[in-house]
Amino acid sequence: MPQLKTVRIPFPPAVLITLILVSILLLLAYLIAPEDIRIALFACGALAIALIAFTSVELTIHILILSTLLGPEAIIGGGLEGAGASRGFTLRLDDILLTIIGLTWLFRMALTKELGVIRRTPINQPMGWYLMITLIATMMGMFSGRVGAFGFFFVLKYLEYFVIFYMIVNQVHDEESIKRYIWVMLFTCFAVSLFGIAQIPGGGRVSAPFEGEFGEPNTLGGYLVLMFSVAVGIFMHNEEKRLRLILGVLCVCALVALAFTESRSSYLAFLGAIGMFIIFLEQKRLFIAVTIVGLILTPVIMPGNVIERVMYTFTQPEEGGQVQVGDVRIDTSTSARLNSWKGAFEEDFVKHPLLGVGATGGRFLDAQYPRVLTESGILGLVAFFWFLRRVWVLLRQSYRELSDPILKGVAVGALCGYGGLLLHAIGANTFIIVRIMEPFMILIGLILGALFIEKMKSPEPQAETLEKTV
Repeated sequence: MPQLKTVRIPFPPAVLITLILVSILLLLAYLIAPEDIRIALFACGALAIALIAFTSVELTIHILILSTLLGPEAIIGGGLEGAGASRGFTLRLDDILLTIIGLTWLFRMALTKELGVIRRTPINQPMGWYLMITLIATMMGMFSGRVGAFGFFFVLKYLEYFVIFYMIVNQVHDEESIKRYIWVMLFTCFAVSLFGIAQIPGGGRVSAPFEGEFGEPNTLGGYLVLMFSVAVGIFMHNEEKRLRLILGVLCVCALVALAFTESRSSYLAFLGAIGMFIIFLEQKRLFIAVTIVGLILTPVIMPGNVIERVMYTFTQPEEGGQVQVGDVRIDTSTSARLNSWKGAFEEDFVKHPLLGVGATGGRFLDAQYPRVLTESGILGLVAFFWFLRRVWVLLRQSYRELSDPILKGVAVGALCGYGGLLLHAIGANTFIIVRIMEPFMILIGLILGALFIEKMKSPEPQAETLEKTV
């Protein structure tokens, strides 16, 4: 298989740490600099990133991974009312990074006159069909006045997730580099967890860095469930004591931050991930023992506000707008979400069942599955479920076939975390949220890349059979 030639610049951990510190200093300088100097700082930063992207693929991906949760963001547009209103979309540092990296790599390919190789993967087709259906539905919504100008940028955001996946899966060619990317992802999770823990003394719900005044605790919760699962998967498949200690500290920090998000969807996702580990782990005795101990200690160590948050779902005093199921009243927040599902189905889906109303064309829904149904119709929902199933089968296949203990642990962790995210999506737009989807797509790309490498080890390379086995 021909590979894209690139200049490989080896770098020790000290170089990466130095790069991180310099990036933080440049970011702080940008934030406090006068407006007329910011343009120069931005140009210098963009030039540095372009130079790195031209010379070192690995270092470029490291920067991209760090920016997924540790990069600032800004909401552009939104705030309008009415049927033709547009919702604001979020512009983040990694959006800019991805654009610079993509243009630089295109320039490098043109300069070297090599187009590289695009690997066929089991999720190419469902991703492509879902994106195409959503684009058609959104364009129809724009022509009919249902979708505002920013609706198109939501479709571009979905495309960005797929571009990240393709970028990763086509640029990893050895297991050691994949492991380094995983360590950077875990380091990012550790930093985000510490940031969340630092917010606890201030009261309120914790959220990820650079999320504005109010933050999105539900987003942080979903991300932590995914990365906690990856850390647990590696822990269960590695016997090195030092590594287990590091992963144990990471898991504890992630759990503390997760608890104080007070996100009920994330709690449900966490329980789902734990259940998946019990089902799929090959060596599960230790995990089951730790889980039982955790259940016994939960009433003692669990913060009171977490218990109150969960119980509030069913114990809120009687108020108007509550949904009643039998003798049980659901709190007003959950009831409002359920009523929005009903309204979207009756007003949006019934009128446009096949292709939906387009991205942002209907009422806002804080739930993935009804949102996909109303925005892209039955066709979009079928393509979306096709994509979800392909990812599920891919992760199970990776866990069965990968031989390296660390990568095998990553695969089962991603599988169980993915199971949790499927539950998280009941109460959140999980597979649209930037700070969940970007790490998720990077993770899927790394695991699939590892599976390609595993199959290339055999005397007769069988990478092409991936498409047939899923």
